Amino acid sequence: MLVVIDMQNHILDPSSQLYIPGVESLVPRIADRISQARDSGEYILYTQDIPIEYKDTKMEEQYELQLIKDIKPRPNERVFKKYYFSLSPEKILDLQNELKEKTEAYKKIEIVGVETSLCVLANTLKLQSAFPEAKIIVPSTLTTGRKYTEEALDILKEFNVDIQ
Repeated sequence: MLVVIDMQNHILDPSSQLYIPGVESLVPRIADRISQARDSGEYILYTQDIPIEYKDTKMEEQYELQLIKDIKPRPNERVFKKYYFSLSPEKILDLQNELKEKTEAYKKIEIVGVETSLCVLANTLKLQSAFPEAKIIVPSTLTTGRKYTEEALDILKEFNVDIQ
């Protein structure tokens, strides 16, 4: 399973508070990884971070919050909106139920995306708890953030996450 965390338009906009300097070089690398996952038939899950005050409103649909067009999901790929740093318990339960019969889908979970010290960290630990037998991988070349990226990767190592 490939999990793509919060690759939304606002991270590319230098005028946004959520802009991540240098993220422009990350997008094509993640797009390549998604292409590989598609070619090999991997299950692909995207998260979309939505501010809680926008939940169930038209504000959820604004351009800044949409996934970057270069990595836009296909209809058979899952997108989970999240209103906190990580997937909700309900979304995790949905995912567990959906993958119950597809054990190959979660033997290896690779997590890529942005805000390593917040959303990547939180979702990695939540997925590790939900799928304790899975090998969890976070490639350091496919994740970034505004600050504390290296520290977050070091923390994940302590949780036996394979940092590549």
